[in-house]
Amino acid sequence: MSQRLKFIYIALSGICCLSLLTNCSGAVSPQDVQRIEAAMPAKAVAAPKRPRRLLVFNLCKGFKHGSIPYWDKALEIMGRKTGAFETVVSSDMVQFSAENLKRFDAVCFNNTTRLKFNEPLRKSMMNFIKGGKGIIGIHAATDNFYKWPEAAEMMGGQFCGHPWGSGGTWAVKIDDPGHPLMAPYKGKGFKVNDEIYRTKPPLYSRAKQRVLMSLDMADEATGKKAGPDDTDIGISWVKSYGKGRLFYCSLGHNNHLTWDPALLEHYLAGIQFALGDFPVDTKPKPLISLGKGSEMDELFEKISKYDYGQSRATLTEVSNMVRDAHGSQQKLKQIESSLIGVLNSADSTPAAKQFVCRKLSIIGSEACVRPLAAMLTRKPASKQEPHPADMARYALERIPGEAASAALRKALPNTTGKVKVGIINSLGQRRDSKVVGALSKLIGSSDALIADAAAAALGNIAGPDATKALAEARNKTKGKLRLVVLDSYLKCADKLAAEGKRREASAIYRQLSTEPAPIGAAALRGLVTVRGRRRR
Repeated sequence: MSQRLKFIYIALSGICCLSLLTNCSGAVSPQDVQRIEAAMPAKAVAAPKRPRRLLVFNLCKGFKHGSIPYWDKALEIMGRKTGAFETVVSSDMVQFSAENLKRFDAVCFNNTTRLKFNEPLRKSMMNFIKGGKGIIGIHAATDNFYKWPEAAEMMGGQFCGHPWGSGGTWAVKIDDPGHPLMAPYKGKGFKVNDEIYRTKPPLYSRAKQRVLMSLDMADEATGKKAGPDDTDIGISWVKSYGKGRLFYCSLGHNNHLTWDPALLEHYLAGIQFALGDFPVDTKPKPLISLGKGSEMDELFEKISKYDYGQSRATLTEVSNMVRDAHGSQQKLKQIESSLIGVLNSADSTPAAKQFVCRKLSIIGSEACVRPLAAMLTRKPASKQEPHPADMARYALERIPGEAASAALRKALPNTTGKVKVGIINSLGQRRDSKVVGALSKLIGSSDALIADAAAAALGNIAGPDATKALAEARNKTKGKLRLVVLDSYLKCADKLAAEGKRREASAIYRQLSTEPAPIGAAALRGLVTVRGRRRR
């Protein structure tokens, strides 16, 4: 290569590297700064009670968002223009020492990822918020604390994917239109071009935080990206934590969000709430909006307060809604989520929960198994109300899939008396072959009702293992229990005959044919029927 060509190559390489450095420098262009200034609210939502300092922390140990410098600049402008707070931007973990945190009223995690806190810093940050200070999270703030469950619980969610990518436009519904932090949106949903994080239960839960807005799955483009469990994707929420406050908003991946006037006002209100200058209601509202406005929320609020003897008009309305939604899996998922919300609410009446369980028996999926399972071992508040386990079993018996059976099996050893009998009956109705071993042992229970239920359930299951267990129990039981065992053993023979296994069925029929009526008579009829089929 000639000297001239070498010089040109080096010069071009230098220009390219300089260009790359300029693009990655994190600087916000003067034009974008002007956009942010113009969109920023002119004054604070509430007058600060005293001068406030906000730590804007932007360290990333994982993916680094390009919008970080934009939010650094937006928050600096927000504090200066409104007078609500002074910002200190840092990426130094030393800021989380107890001594340094004393200087701040709140910490804002600006798109931080995969942060790692040692034990002293964990303690100081938890003391910070629990002692009465604030935490704010922007977008990727939930992409942290994977090995620190307490902090993940504090945030109210944890990143687990973003099928709603930054190049798409997604529908957002206002879940709490009357909440002060939602004033910028005037009760109207909107569409946004941004990346939306998926957060899954149990960390994300409407029973643990006040969800202000979420994805509107009724929108075709938004709902199309949803997975089987994506019935509720929260976007913004507030919560109390100890004596402190947390505000989180998922919006903030794309740069242009930093000059969205409504979002900036929403962030300002949330930050002032976290700082302690704008008190708002943080009481969780477990119900989920179906994206049709506050009337739908009011309907499910009424359902949660329903009691026996009252008008069933609202119950009929929900029943009609379930009927009309058949054929639309998305709508059914949304209704199921609202029903689960009623189930999870501490304020819901036993009558409301009983109604909900009946509806979940029709449309329930794996998503509702967890709250139903919790009811299996819960005691009723009074002798007058239905037992929670009975309500839950009504739904679990009919919900397809292994999760419902597993929930019943798990509860079985943790229950006694009539509750255990009911769970045994449900497992029998589900024909759960995995519980045969446990039922075989329960035939020997000193509680006659439990022993009878176990023997009857084995007859309903009637598989090879259940048949073997009943054959063994035949000569080990007596009295009424033995009659139940024999009847169940007869059912096993009937099942074998129906399956065309005539030889196995005949063997059992012959064993039972010598028993007193009605077992012996039924066995003889079965034997004649099987032989008749063989001749044909």
